Amino acid sequence: MAMLQKILGFAMTTAAGSFRRKFEEDTLQAAEVNKSVLKEVLQSNSDSEYGRKYQFSSIISPEDYKEKVPLTTYDDYRSYIERMANGEKNILTSLPVIYFGLSSGTTGKSKLIPVTALSRKIINSNMMLLTQGMLLWAMPETQGGGKGLMLMNSRSDGTTAGGIPIGAATSGGMNSMKFITPYLWTSPPEILQLTDQRTALYLHLLFALQEKDLAYINAPFPSAIVQLFRVLEEEWPSLVRDLAGDDDISKHLNLEPEVRRKLVMQMRPNAARAKQLEEEVKRGMSGIACRLWPKMLYVCCVAGGSFSIYMDKLRRYTGQIPYYSAVYCATEAMFGICTRTNDVTYVVTPRTAYYEFIPADEMEISNPTVLNLDQLEKGKSYEIVLTNQAGFYRYRLGDVIKVVDYYNSSPVIEFLYRKGQLLNVAGEKTQEAAVLDALKNAAKHWGSDLMDFTTTVDLDGPVGRYVFFVEVQGTGKITDITTWQIILEKALEKANPRYRAGIEAGRIGGLLLQVVQPGTFQRFQRELILRGASDNQVKIPRLLSDEGLKNFLSQLTL
Repeated sequence: MAMLQKILGFAMTTAAGSFRRKFEEDTLQAAEVNKSVLKEVLQSNSDSEYGRKYQFSSIISPEDYKEKVPLTTYDDYRSYIERMANGEKNILTSLPVIYFGLSSGTTGKSKLIPVTALSRKIINSNMMLLTQGMLLWAMPETQGGGKGLMLMNSRSDGTTAGGIPIGAATSGGMNSMKFITPYLWTSPPEILQLTDQRTALYLHLLFALQEKDLAYINAPFPSAIVQLFRVLEEEWPSLVRDLAGDDDISKHLNLEPEVRRKLVMQMRPNAARAKQLEEEVKRGMSGIACRLWPKMLYVCCVAGGSFSIYMDKLRRYTGQIPYYSAVYCATEAMFGICTRTNDVTYVVTPRTAYYEFIPADEMEISNPTVLNLDQLEKGKSYEIVLTNQAGFYRYRLGDVIKVVDYYNSSPVIEFLYRKGQLLNVAGEKTQEAAVLDALKNAAKHWGSDLMDFTTTVDLDGPVGRYVFFVEVQGTGKITDITTWQIILEKALEKANPRYRAGIEAGRIGGLLLQVVQPGTFQRFQRELILRGASDNQVKIPRLLSDEGLKNFLSQLTL
């Protein structure tokens, strides 16, 4: 095993270096590389039903593409995807669909996203090898390799009527790499198939604790890593017993007998390690990751936008261990790569998809300007329009980004918000970043720690108003909810002067603050999964429109 691990590590390091060098070359001529992607996509799909309808074979330039192929949204593909799910071929793409990825379901019902062998290869290879190449460049010490803790699952959600597998895109990716996972990650494959999240987190911890030289922790979002350490904080006595071998694997865990048997066979009881765990927990949870795994080099997860609320909490456990917000990616495609640790901006990867961009101030008009990769301006915001290798053409993804810099000739972007995740009662357009900034500032004045939040809009009164559902640590500190509400109102007015102007003009009503019970947002995540959200990618929506979800939170208000 050790020799195979070294061979695999050497091979991955070599391939990662090659991917990074190719990326550097691509960014020197980003626009031309991106045009070549469009050419390849159109040529390979020209004989598909969609390609024949829009005359892909006659398109000779990006300008020609704009003229002949319309902008699209997911609704434009529903009937096509239904036919593909039933087994029809050569519809949106000439390539066989091998999988349907489930979108995260954050802003509505999960969508089925077609995946081909080519589109999966592009995403998987870049997510594994390009990110590793960037890490090796940013952190040369990662060349030593080492196993990591990967917080994902690889379950499938069944198949379509035509027999095509369905599941989270990350699950499909994990399954496609399962032959190498024992050499990369500490968790046995049985854990990646579990449906009970708390049980899975406990077992991820148990097997990671057996690896004293753990090199990293990786999860799609920081909330999962925070939950991991909360399980450690609450369940450490049981983990100590299991590590020592006093109890093969705790009986309170929800495990099938055969799964339990397989996991027990892979346990390595270690009384000394169990004693160390007990001693370190008793010293306190602050910086415990550094003490339990002194060789940990980084934590990998998306850290930008509203995820920063979890990063603040994660720091309690991980101290100054660097974080790496590796990729900007969706089920449909990978868009960008982060080139540094402790950063939340991404260089557009010009070879992973074809990109167009709509200026943010034209998103709502019927015939917006659509720009190419080399027509963007630093400091301006845009909606991404995507063409990928799996059947989406000029697809309005719904993500709004801002160009903050250039890396060679490729834009460096930061994610701003999802369309539909913007508070806008009277044209004030309060962005997610402003909401989060206001909540953080208000929480300081409340003297309480902000755990999580979401918002909605109440239009039942004479004018619309914002409603905040907020979870804080230490609800006993709430002595006057009206005062807390006023503090938040003032913080929001400061974060968005246009909101203040709306309040003063009487176009917007005073906000309503609803503080919810402790643990509400963990229950909320489970509710989202039950409603069809991907459990690998589930994240708290920052603006609710679903009445059922509003009622769910209202019933948990203090």
